[in-house]
Amino acid sequence: MGIVETDAVVLRTIRYGEADAVLSVYTRERGRVSAMAKGLRKPTSRLAGRVQPGVWSQLTLHEGRGDMYALRGAQVVRTHAGLWTDARRLAAAGCVLEAALRVLPEEEGDEDAFGLLVRALGTLAAADDAGLPPHLHPVVLGFGAKLLVLSGLLPHLSACVACGAPPPLGRFSARAGGTLCAACGPGIRFDEPGRALLVTLLGSPLRAIAELRPDSDAALDTERVIGAVLSEHLGVGLRSATPS
Repeated sequence: MGIVETDAVVLRTIRYGEADAVLSVYTRERGRVSAMAKGLRKPTSRLAGRVQPGVWSQLTLHEGRGDMYALRGAQVVRTHAGLWTDARRLAAAGCVLEAALRVLPEEEGDEDAFGLLVRALGTLAAADDAGLPPHLHPVVLGFGAKLLVLSGLLPHLSACVACGAPPPLGRFSARAGGTLCAACGPGIRFDEPGRALLVTLLGSPLRAIAELRPDSDAALDTERVIGAVLSEHLGVGLRSATPS
């Protein structure tokens, strides 16, 4: 038990009682944790604006006997203000926060994961409209692709995972671990533009990814493949994603 000072990003806020809220936050040192914020929804609360989803703050948390921390204080590090001035940016940020909430583990600090999260939000805050729905924004897809790497789930993309045939391939199997050629069995559609896009997302920094303008079919294929890997290996389904 004691006081914990940590950088954190609020992933989700849930109303609790008449004036309280339960926060899901991703912290630099302790990974994903939950915190009770007493009185957060009162008009007089000084903390409400500092713990909005997507805001990077330094939190003061009290660690009690149970699983939930108690919020004692918050100081804003970065508001990611650009998210709040554009509805599509805000929706895209919501997709990033949902992915972090569902994929990043509880009580397991990861400096790389925290850095990826704040870079994704910061990049989105300054990004131009990509001409695609928010859940297909290149930064959202890039964040999802890089989550696969952090989770140890990087699929095999350079050749058919079964026979070694080179691209173009056309299919993907999360269970098999990567791309498949037409001769090596069933899988979901994964045409060459989608495969090339996923390779680019995995190998490029988020600031470069923000400048991409992928074809909508390639973006959909890429989103579908990322979702298939998360579902197969983590049992995770993202509500913000396109239904399969």
